[in-house]
Amino acid sequence: MTVGDDAPAKPAPGRRRARRQEPHEQPREPRQPGDLAPHVPRPSFASRRWRVAVSVLALAVLAGWTVWYATTPAELATSDRTITADGVAGTPLYIGVYGAPDGRTLRLSGVKVHATSSAEMRISPLLCRRGTVGVTTRPEQFCADLVDTEGARMVGGDSIVLRVEADQATIAVIDRVSLGYREDIRFGTQPAGYQQVIVTMNARPDAG
Repeated sequence: MTVGDDAPAKPAPGRRRARRQEPHEQPREPRQPGDLAPHVPRPSFASRRWRVAVSVLALAVLAGWTVWYATTPAELATSDRTITADGVAGTPLYIGVYGAPDGRTLRLSGVKVHATSSAEMRISPLLCRRGTVGVTTRPEQFCADLVDTEGARMVGGDSIVLRVEADQATIAVIDRVSLGYREDIRFGTQPAGYQQVIVTMNARPDAG
Protein backbone atom coordinates (compact mmCIF):
# COMPACT_ATOMS: atom_id res chain seq x y z
CA MET A 1 0.00 0.00 0.00
CA THR A 2 1.30 3.45 -0.88
CA VAL A 3 1.86 5.75 2.02
CA GLY A 4 -0.66 8.54 2.14
CA ASP A 5 -3.34 6.53 0.27
CA ASP A 6 -6.61 7.53 1.89
CA ALA A 7 -8.79 4.97 0.11
CA PRO A 8 -11.28 3.34 2.54
CA ALA A 9 -10.28 0.02 3.88
CA LYS A 10 -12.42 -2.90 2.81
CA PRO A 11 -14.09 -4.93 5.54
CA ALA A 12 -12.73 -8.30 6.19
CA PRO A 13 -14.58 -11.14 4.47
CA GLY A 14 -17.58 -12.52 6.47
CA ARG A 15 -18.10 -9.38 8.55
CA ARG A 16 -20.77 -6.65 7.97
CA ARG A 17 -19.80 -3.08 8.28
CA ALA A 18 -21.73 -1.27 11.06
CA ARG A 19 -23.98 1.51 9.78
CA ARG A 20 -23.16 4.82 11.30
CA GLN A 21 -26.15 6.49 12.98
CA GLU A 22 -26.84 10.03 11.93
CA PRO A 23 -27.23 12.55 14.75
CA HIS A 24 -30.84 13.36 13.84
CA GLU A 25 -32.04 9.77 13.76
CA GLN A 26 -33.69 8.09 16.75
CA PRO A 27 -32.80 4.56 17.64
CA ARG A 28 -35.45 2.08 16.54
CA GLU A 29 -36.98 -0.28 19.02
CA PRO A 30 -36.87 -3.87 18.00
CA ARG A 31 -40.25 -5.15 16.66
CA GLN A 32 -41.87 -7.76 18.81
CA PRO A 33 -43.19 -11.00 17.36
CA GLY A 34 -46.81 -10.64 16.20
CA ASP A 35 -46.57 -6.84 16.14
CA LEU A 36 -47.91 -6.64 12.57
CA ALA A 37 -50.20 -3.58 12.85
CA PRO A 38 -50.08 -0.24 14.66
CA HIS A 39 -51.43 -0.38 18.16
CA VAL A 40 -55.10 0.83 18.40
CA PRO A 41 -56.19 2.00 21.86
CA ARG A 42 -59.14 0.03 23.23
CA PRO A 43 -62.06 1.75 24.99
CA SER A 44 -61.70 1.65 28.70
CA PHE A 45 -63.94 -0.42 30.94
CA ALA A 46 -65.32 2.80 32.47
CA SER A 47 -66.52 4.10 29.07
CA ARG A 48 -68.23 0.79 28.25
CA ARG A 49 -69.90 0.81 31.64
CA TRP A 50 -71.09 4.38 31.03
CA ARG A 51 -72.65 3.43 27.67
CA VAL A 52 -74.42 0.47 29.26
CA ALA A 53 -75.77 2.68 32.04
CA VAL A 54 -77.10 5.22 29.52
CA SER A 55 -78.80 2.44 27.52
CA VAL A 56 -80.42 0.98 30.63
CA LEU A 57 -81.62 4.42 31.71
CA ALA A 58 -83.13 5.08 28.26
CA LEU A 59 -84.96 1.74 28.33
CA ALA A 60 -86.26 2.44 31.84
CA VAL A 61 -87.58 5.86 30.76
CA LEU A 62 -89.27 4.32 27.71
CA ALA A 63 -90.82 1.55 29.79
CA GLY A 64 -92.05 4.06 32.38
CA TRP A 65 -93.62 6.25 29.70
CA THR A 66 -95.31 3.23 28.11
CA VAL A 67 -96.81 2.15 31.44
CA TRP A 68 -97.97 5.71 32.15
CA TYR A 69 -99.54 6.03 28.70
CA ALA A 70 -101.26 2.65 28.91
CA THR A 71 -102.81 3.33 32.31
CA THR A 72 -103.92 6.94 31.77
CA PRO A 73 -106.54 7.10 29.01
CA ALA A 74 -108.46 10.32 28.44
CA GLU A 75 -111.07 10.91 31.13
CA LEU A 76 -114.71 10.12 30.49
CA ALA A 77 -117.31 12.88 30.73
CA THR A 78 -119.07 13.39 34.05
CA SER A 79 -121.94 15.63 35.20
CA ASP A 80 -122.87 17.08 38.57
CA ARG A 81 -126.53 16.63 37.71
CA THR A 82 -128.82 14.46 39.84
CA ILE A 83 -131.80 12.94 38.06
CA THR A 84 -134.94 11.33 39.44
CA ALA A 85 -136.88 8.36 38.11
CA ASP A 86 -140.23 6.90 39.16
CA GLY A 87 -141.37 3.38 38.47
CA VAL A 88 -143.65 0.63 39.71
CA ALA A 89 -142.54 -2.43 41.65
CA GLY A 90 -142.65 -5.52 39.47
CA THR A 91 -141.98 -3.61 36.23
CA PRO A 92 -138.38 -3.06 35.07
CA LEU A 93 -137.39 0.59 34.77
CA TYR A 94 -134.62 1.67 32.36
CA ILE A 95 -132.56 4.78 33.13
CA GLY A 96 -129.90 6.28 30.85
CA VAL A 97 -126.85 7.44 32.77
CA TYR A 98 -124.02 7.97 30.24
CA GLY A 99 -123.62 8.62 26.52
CA ALA A 100 -120.52 7.44 24.66
CA PRO A 101 -118.13 10.13 23.37
CA ASP A 102 -117.83 10.63 19.61
CA GLY A 103 -114.59 9.56 18.01
CA ARG A 104 -113.66 7.00 20.66
CA THR A 105 -114.04 3.23 20.72
CA LEU A 106 -114.19 1.64 24.17
CA ARG A 107 -113.92 -2.09 24.79
CA LEU A 108 -115.90 -2.46 27.99
CA SER A 109 -114.79 -4.90 30.66
CA GLY A 110 -117.75 -4.03 32.91
CA VAL A 111 -119.65 -1.29 34.69
CA LYS A 112 -119.48 -0.81 38.46
CA VAL A 113 -122.68 0.30 40.16
CA HIS A 114 -123.10 1.29 43.81
CA ALA A 115 -126.52 2.03 45.32
CA THR A 116 -128.20 2.46 48.69
CA SER A 117 -131.86 1.39 48.90
CA SER A 118 -134.59 1.00 51.48
CA ALA A 119 -135.41 -2.53 50.29
CA GLU A 120 -133.99 -5.13 47.94
CA MET A 121 -133.40 -3.81 44.44
CA ARG A 122 -131.69 -5.35 41.40
CA ILE A 123 -129.66 -3.06 39.16
CA SER A 124 -128.18 -4.30 35.87
CA PRO A 125 -125.99 -2.12 33.59
CA LEU A 126 -126.67 -2.56 29.87
CA LEU A 127 -125.31 -1.12 26.65
CA CYS A 128 -127.89 0.61 24.47
CA ARG A 129 -126.63 0.41 20.89
CA ARG A 130 -127.25 3.36 18.61
CA GLY A 131 -129.57 5.10 21.01
CA THR A 132 -130.03 6.98 24.25
CA VAL A 133 -132.61 6.57 27.00
CA GLY A 134 -133.98 9.00 29.56
CA VAL A 135 -136.36 7.07 31.83
CA THR A 136 -138.60 4.44 30.26
CA THR A 137 -140.14 1.00 30.63
CA ARG A 138 -139.82 0.36 26.86
CA PRO A 139 -136.16 0.78 25.87
CA GLU A 140 -136.68 -0.99 22.53
CA GLN A 141 -138.24 2.23 21.27
CA PHE A 142 -134.89 4.03 21.71
CA CYS A 143 -132.21 1.35 21.37
CA ALA A 144 -131.37 -0.76 18.34
CA ASP A 145 -130.26 -3.43 20.80
CA LEU A 146 -129.64 -3.90 24.53
CA VAL A 147 -126.65 -6.06 25.46
CA ASP A 148 -124.55 -6.92 28.48
CA THR A 149 -121.72 -4.42 28.99
CA GLU A 150 -119.00 -6.96 29.72
CA GLY A 151 -116.90 -7.44 26.58
CA ALA A 152 -119.07 -5.08 24.53
CA ARG A 153 -117.72 -2.50 22.06
CA MET A 154 -118.98 1.01 22.77
CA VAL A 155 -118.83 3.75 20.12
CA GLY A 156 -120.33 7.19 19.60
CA GLY A 157 -124.11 7.05 19.64
CA ASP A 158 -124.23 4.24 22.23
CA SER A 159 -125.14 4.74 25.88
CA ILE A 160 -125.11 3.05 29.27
CA VAL A 161 -128.52 2.19 30.69
CA LEU A 162 -129.42 0.85 34.14
CA ARG A 163 -132.24 -1.65 34.42
CA VAL A 164 -133.79 -1.30 37.87
CA GLU A 165 -136.11 -3.94 39.32
CA ALA A 166 -137.83 -4.25 42.71
CA ASP A 167 -140.57 -6.54 44.02
CA GLN A 168 -141.87 -4.00 46.51
CA ALA A 169 -141.98 -0.27 47.08
CA THR A 170 -138.40 1.00 47.31
CA ILE A 171 -136.41 4.21 47.27
CA ALA A 172 -132.80 4.07 46.16
CA VAL A 173 -129.88 6.40 45.51
CA ILE A 174 -127.57 5.20 42.76
CA ASP A 175 -124.10 6.74 42.69
CA ARG A 176 -122.19 7.67 39.54
CA VAL A 177 -121.20 4.56 37.61
CA SER A 178 -117.61 3.62 36.76
CA LEU A 179 -116.64 2.08 33.43
CA GLY A 180 -113.83 -0.42 33.06
CA TYR A 181 -112.55 -0.34 29.50
CA ARG A 182 -109.66 -0.58 27.06
CA GLU A 183 -108.90 1.90 24.29
CA ASP A 184 -106.09 0.91 21.86
CA ILE A 185 -103.29 -0.07 24.30
CA ARG A 186 -104.68 2.08 27.13
CA PHE A 187 -106.98 0.77 29.83
CA GLY A 188 -108.52 1.87 33.09
CA THR A 189 -111.62 2.24 35.24
CA GLN A 190 -113.10 5.73 35.36
CA PRO A 191 -116.27 7.44 36.64
CA ALA A 192 -118.74 8.51 33.98
CA GLY A 193 -122.14 10.13 33.64
CA TYR A 194 -124.53 11.65 36.15
CA GLN A 195 -123.52 12.21 39.75
CA GLN A 196 -126.59 10.49 41.21
CA VAL A 197 -129.87 8.88 40.27
CA ILE A 198 -132.72 8.85 42.80
CA VAL A 199 -135.17 6.08 42.03
CA THR A 200 -138.61 5.60 43.57
CA MET A 201 -140.30 2.27 42.89
CA ASN A 202 -143.94 2.63 43.95
CA ALA A 203 -146.12 -0.21 45.09
CA ARG A 204 -148.30 -1.85 42.43
CA PRO A 205 -151.84 -0.47 42.29
CA ASP A 206 -153.26 -3.97 42.78
CA ALA A 207 -151.11 -4.66 45.84
CA GLY A 208 -153.46 -4.99 48.75
